[in-house]
Amino acid sequence: MFELTPLLTALETSALADWVGGPIYPLISALHILALAFVIAPVLMADVRILKTGVIDDQVARLTRVALFAFAAAALTGVLLLSVQATGYVENVAMYWKLGLLAVAGVNALLFYRFERFHRVFAAASALVWFGILLSGRWIAFAA
Repeated sequence: MFELTPLLTALETSALADWVGGPIYPLISALHILALAFVIAPVLMADVRILKTGVIDDQVARLTRVALFAFAAAALTGVLLLSVQATGYVENVAMYWKLGLLAVAGVNALLFYRFERFHRVFAAASALVWFGILLSGRWIAFAA
């Protein structure tokens, strides 16, 4: 079985973690939250549009591109934030919820584009899952 602890320990003791854990940490945290806003807002707007119309139009496609770009920024800043307390997050149940819900969101997105007939169902699920991601992300700070 693959053991994550050595990898997380190496990440936490790296020069990157030292740099992120210094005075730049609040900036990276703020960028992470901003990136999440630019993920969740377009996703929810696209979900509402799909729930209303049932189709993927140009507006939904544009919103999806914004969300994908912002997701990349959120993932990058998330890894940077993780580097500061990587081994601590292994014991944080909220982190598992967030990562699990991110996986569910990814599967939901794949199914959304695979099965056109169920666009509204997947759009509704998307809105609920992203709310859970947001909630569990905030919970990380309180579940340590």
